[in-house]
Amino acid sequence: MRKDGSICHELIKKATITGSDGKIAGTVGLIVDISDQKKMETEVVRSRNLQSLATLAGGIAHDFNNLLMAIVGNLSLAKLNTSKNLSAIEYIEEAERVSFLGKNLTQQLLTFSRGGNRVRNIVQLESIVASMAAEILHGKSIRCVYDITPGVFPVEADREQLRQVFENVLRNAKDAMPAGGKISIKIRNVRFAPDDRLPLIQEDYVRISISDEGVGILPEDIPRVFDPYYTTKVMGSEKGVGLGLAISYAIVKQHGGNITLESTKGHGSVFHVDLPAYNREVSADKPTREDRPMKKTGRILLLDDEPLILEVTRELLNYLGYTAIVVQSGEEAVSLYNRAMQLNEPFDAVILDLAVQGGMGGKEVVRELLRSDPNVKAIISSGYLTDPIVEHYEDYGFAEVLTKPYDADELDRKLRKIIDT
Repeated sequence: MRKDGSICHELIKKATITGSDGKIAGTVGLIVDISDQKKMETEVVRSRNLQSLATLAGGIAHDFNNLLMAIVGNLSLAKLNTSKNLSAIEYIEEAERVSFLGKNLTQQLLTFSRGGNRVRNIVQLESIVASMAAEILHGKSIRCVYDITPGVFPVEADREQLRQVFENVLRNAKDAMPAGGKISIKIRNVRFAPDDRLPLIQEDYVRISISDEGVGILPEDIPRVFDPYYTTKVMGSEKGVGLGLAISYAIVKQHGGNITLESTKGHGSVFHVDLPAYNREVSADKPTREDRPMKKTGRILLLDDEPLILEVTRELLNYLGYTAIVVQSGEEAVSLYNRAMQLNEPFDAVILDLAVQGGMGGKEVVRELLRSDPNVKAIISSGYLTDPIVEHYEDYGFAEVLTKPYDADELDRKLRKIIDT
């Protein structure tokens, strides 16, 4: 341990020196600083752990989200059919909110392997960090001080996932100061030279440094703060489960950046997030408009191999004014669609489950439908939130995507979008 409390890894080699009389005359030693090597080994081990966890998460995501879909769908139907009892509606909406937290948890687990590969745009970090700080620190006895260099470069990133990164870091800073204090946020352009010994490829980066005046972290805990399920907080849904910083680490890495921590016990901590800079002109983001659900008419073909999903989604479609025809096999979906075209009674849209056990899934079905109808309006539906088909659905012939679970509002919005186009 150095005088400043940091840990230094050293390799010590020594040998004895033999004199002319054959006796030991002395000892010679060599001390080599291998701290950088140990850091690289730690990065490799951490990456392997995240990959293993991602494999496990991917295996349970589909079944878990199917169960959530049945729950959310029935709650949505209950709310739609409960117009006068305001207390009942409030309970239903709270149950919906908690159910969607399950979807968020699954997404967080999958983030370990596919953190930065979702929807990338050119974004300004100042607005993302400031909005998250205002949201998390609202009503707290903590003041936030900004130091932002003029002309900070934008970055190419997934806005929502970066919000998740800064949410986790800011919550960590807030929890470190239960009695209040100051959080300092510094944003500036940086250029890393090769001799900086940082695991970064490009030269121009944007660095976001978030520091607190909290209790700090013990030196032996610092190497583990980005490990999954490691936390110094009390475990629990409202305290901590040790995922936040691990998720932030995965997201930043997938964006080609790096996240590091400096901390001294009793003197606070500072997190540095380095992201590759985007050195080109940026156009302003266009505001989005939320549509209110309204009843429509049309024939919808629905494919899913789960009876619970078929029943609840058919009920949702019927309530919205659509006529739903449901099937459990891809072969039957192709047959019904082609027959409807021959009878001049085409479907207005099809909703296809990505994975169907023992038969054709959504990918194969839409390929067959495109052969007979190049204008088919298909929506891919799946609980595999980070599957390449879900992320790049248009490349596979789909017009939209529904990630399970979804409610009546989202279902109606997606159908109206593709049918009206």
